Amino acid sequence: MVRMIPQITAISLTLILLGGCATRLAYNNLDYWVGYNLSNYVSLDSRLESSLDGGLARALERHRGQELPKLHRALDQLVVDLSIPLTFSQVRGYYHTFNNLGKSSIAVLAEPLADMLSGLTEQQVAELDRKITTRLNEINQERAGLAPGQKLAKRTERLEDFTQDWIGSLTSKQEAMLQELAGYQLEMEPVFLAIRSYYLDSWRALMQQRNSPNFESQLSQLLQKIVSLETPHHQAEVNFYLNRRFELMRRLNHTLSDKQRGYLISKLTGLRKDVAVLINQ
Repeated sequence: MVRMIPQITAISLTLILLGGCATRLAYNNLDYWVGYNLSNYVSLDSRLESSLDGGLARALERHRGQELPKLHRALDQLVVDLSIPLTFSQVRGYYHTFNNLGKSSIAVLAEPLADMLSGLTEQQVAELDRKITTRLNEINQERAGLAPGQKLAKRTERLEDFTQDWIGSLTSKQEAMLQELAGYQLEMEPVFLAIRSYYLDSWRALMQQRNSPNFESQLSQLLQKIVSLETPHHQAEVNFYLNRRFELMRRLNHTLSDKQRGYLISKLTGLRKDVAVLINQ
């Protein structure tokens, strides 16, 4: 479940990671992709599929009018602020801004997801749990087969690919910073795994209460915690990691050339325009 949640629920995060026409295409077909991803984990009958499709369509309409304007305003302000290097407080502030947008999106989608999950039989719940466990074991095995240096190289490559999509070619100094960030993430791996176990245990306990009146609100709270990496047991470690990341992002932002900064602002401006189109469709 921890693995599938970001794939099927965080609409605003999906928008941030996509660009151009792909943004509008992904958003307008998100109800289809949610169902498609869920079908990899649990077999739904026609009644549940129809109910989920209808619920998602209504949730997306609500999200379009309620949440996308917030995203548009945040992107608008970010474009303005990026004209000069960001401060640590600004980096941290934008993290929380977009994190809260993700949580708001989750809250909108919780209702149709809760309706679908509450309709599952015991056999379907067992199938869902089995496939989630299988997927998590596959991820664990993949990680276990890599030496520390290989893990660092793989994470660094992913960070470089993502960053190049937003600012273009990287300098050697910027590549070194991204490797530093990858190192931070590797240091946090035991904590991240413990948090994942906590989320999985919470998810399993919640599914046993899926017919209770409070199920939707409890599901929404859990999904929001997953998106924002909130945990009752390791929050100090998470906050320390985030502050290190904010500081590195501040330093990285200060290394941007005029060309890179212009490239980034152009990408964000295009994304902002796509969001405006979606709002008015």
